[in-house]
Amino acid sequence: MKKIHLQRIFISLLLFFSFSSSSAKLILSDLDLNSGDWVVIGVPVHNYKALPVQEELGTFIMKDLDLMKSIQKSWDLELTFEDKCDYHYALKFYQNAQLVRTVKLNLHCGYLTYDGLSYDFDPSRFGEFRKAAKAIDWSRISFADLGLLKLAIRTLDDKPNVFWYDDVYPYTYSGYFMVGVNNLPWNASLDSLDKEIYQNIRETTQADNFYLKKYFHVVRGDKLFVRYLVNCEEPFARSYPTEDQYLRWRSHLQGTDSVRVVAIGVNRSRYQRIMRQANE
Repeated sequence: MKKIHLQRIFISLLLFFSFSSSSAKLILSDLDLNSGDWVVIGVPVHNYKALPVQEELGTFIMKDLDLMKSIQKSWDLELTFEDKCDYHYALKFYQNAQLVRTVKLNLHCGYLTYDGLSYDFDPSRFGEFRKAAKAIDWSRISFADLGLLKLAIRTLDDKPNVFWYDDVYPYTYSGYFMVGVNNLPWNASLDSLDKEIYQNIRETTQADNFYLKKYFHVVRGDKLFVRYLVNCEEPFARSYPTEDQYLRWRSHLQGTDSVRVVAIGVNRSRYQRIMRQANE
């Protein structure tokens, strides 16, 4: 098997720098709202400066596509560095029940955060959701057994109007190892890097039974450092060169008694009923 080192990624990434000619950004412009079924779910986040709107709207779902398109065109936001406040809401955009984008809003200090950057946001614009928002249930569920967690993900994925608060698909595998890339140019394209890392792992292992997820990226000086979690079963991790593993394989349950996930669209009683049926 031909060994492919992560360092080779530098060569192709030098062709994919991303520059911005303006600090303003249409933060939803890349969402293809004409394809698939889209919903927006708003989830209130604990904040020491809680606002009445959090109690009024609670957790809500919004399916008005025209409103989504209007927001997509109008949320042209200026970059800000005033991001020291906590958040009031997480807004989650789903396409065909799959989470595509999460943005977080502070409605007191007036900013929106996405992909590690913050933008000025007029809190009054959050009122656009009031006319189309409908309340929706959610459940926080803990699993001490990864087998049961995998079954729950498969089962709830087949149910209509059920959405995951976060990306749960790493848990369709028993654990993960970590790979890292260091000292890239600060403005290298992260999308291109994602594809390069995925292809590197696939070619090195000659397999695709893994789930790649970016863990974090950080700029230090003029250099970019990125870490990825390669979610997989342990035999797969052994097929990847140990010298290229920033962190060796470990179970999702290592160091904890349970894994907790949040399912939106089901209350606890409906969840228990669905799982009883799955086990019959």
